[in-house]
Amino acid sequence: MAYIFYDTETTGTSTAFDQILQFAAIKTDAELNVLDTFDVRCRLLPYIVPSPGALLVTGTTVADITTCPLSHFEMMRLVHAKMHRWSQGGSIFVGWNSMRFDETLLRQAYYQTLLPVYQTNTNGNGRADMMRMAQVVSTCAPNCLAVPILPDGKRAFKLGLMAAANRVALDNAHDARADTGATLGIARLIRQGAPALWDALMANARKSSPLRLLQSEPFMLLSEYFGNPFNSIVTPLAANAGNANEVALFDLAFDPAPYLGAGDADLREAIDGTTRVIRRVSVNAQPGLLPVEYAPDNMQGGRQSNETYQARVQAIRAHPDFCRRISRLLAARYADQIEPAHVEQRIYSGFPSNADQTRMHAFHSQGWEDRVDIIREIEDERYRQIAQRIVAIERPDLLTDAQRQRWESWRRERFLTNEKVPWMTVASAIEELADESQDATPAQQAQLADLERFLNGLGL
Repeated sequence: MAYIFYDTETTGTSTAFDQILQFAAIKTDAELNVLDTFDVRCRLLPYIVPSPGALLVTGTTVADITTCPLSHFEMMRLVHAKMHRWSQGGSIFVGWNSMRFDETLLRQAYYQTLLPVYQTNTNGNGRADMMRMAQVVSTCAPNCLAVPILPDGKRAFKLGLMAAANRVALDNAHDARADTGATLGIARLIRQGAPALWDALMANARKSSPLRLLQSEPFMLLSEYFGNPFNSIVTPLAANAGNANEVALFDLAFDPAPYLGAGDADLREAIDGTTRVIRRVSVNAQPGLLPVEYAPDNMQGGRQSNETYQARVQAIRAHPDFCRRISRLLAARYADQIEPAHVEQRIYSGFPSNADQTRMHAFHSQGWEDRVDIIREIEDERYRQIAQRIVAIERPDLLTDAQRQRWESWRRERFLTNEKVPWMTVASAIEELADESQDATPAQQAQLADLERFLNGLGL
C-alpha cells in the first residue's frame, strides 16, 4: 500500500471561493520511504481577489501569482493526472487538517475544472488527516508525541508548533512542499511510537473498517477533539436515513432510559444541544472510532464498568423504534436546506449524469474549438457555467463580442460589488491589507504596497 502526503497553499481560507496556488505531494511506500515527489504552482484566476493575510503568511508576491507559467486549469489537470497515476491499486491520501481544508479545496479545484471530484476516496483510495491522528494519539498514546501547550492551557496542533516540539524539520513553513515533508515526519513518529494505533487509525481511512467495528462490537471508543480531548464510549444507533455515511452513536456515559421514549424535540436536543448525548460521525472521513481497549482513563463523564456499558447497550437494542426515530431525525436535519446561490457552493447538489460525465471527459481530451461545441451539449447548468468560465479564462479569443462583454462585466461586478458576498472583494481585501500593515515588517510593508497597487487596478 502507498501513502500520498500532500498540502496546498491558497489565496485564502474560503474553500469554495479561494483557489490553490501551490500543490505539493510526496508518495511513500507502506514503511513511509519516499518513492516520488511532486510540486507545482499556478497563477491567479482572473476573477479571484487574494487575501493579503494569506499572501503574507506564505510570502507570496504579486509577481508570483501573476507571472507563473501555468494557469489554474492547466495545473489541476497535471495534479489530477499525477495523483491518478500514483494511486493506482489504492493509496491513502494524507494531509494536515486536510479534511476541513486541503481536501475540500482540492475537490473544489477538480469540480471547477470539470475533473472527477472524489479522487481521494474512490477506486480503492482512502483519506487520512494527520492532525486528527495526532490528536487521537496524544490522548490514547500520550508518550508518542510532544504536544505544545498554549498560555490558555489548550494543546496546540498547528503543524509548525508540532514540528518544532517533535524536532521535525520544517525550514520553510507554509510552503506546500515543506509542510508536506513535516507531515510525513510526524507520521513516521506515530508509526514508530504507536504502531498498533497507527494501523487502527489508518484502517479507518477507508470506511469499510469503521463499518466493521460498528457492526461487530457492542461499544467502542470515540475519540474527538474540541480544543481539548473529548473521549467517550459509544454504541451505534442508526445511519442517517438519507446518508448512509453518517452514523448516530449513543454516549454510554449517559443512562439511555430517559431518551428511549422521549419526544422528537428532546431527541433533537440530544443530537444538537449543548450536551450531545447522541453523537454523529462520518464513516467515510476517518472517524476516531477505535476498539475499547484503546480508551484512555480520562473518559468524558467518567469511566464506567463494562457491565454498565453492556446493560445500557441492551436497553437500547430492546427499543429498535428508538433507533429508527434517530435515523429519521438525522435525515430531517438537512430537509430545509436551501439550494446555494452560487455555482461554487453547489458542488454537492447532485452527481452529473453519465452523459455529462462523458462530455466532461471529452472536454479534456479535445482541442479548444471542439470544447466550445461540447459546452452547448452539457445538460447540468453547473458544469455548463464552469465550462464557459474555463474557456473565457483560457481562450478569450474564442468568445463572441457579446460573450466577452458579459464576462468582463461579471468580473468587474465580482471585484467591486458592495453587497455582502461570500468571496473576497477589492474593498474587503484593502480593508484586510490595512489591518495587516499595522504589525508588518519593512519587507512585508513593501509586499503589501505592491499588493495594494495590484488591488487598485482590479476591475478597472
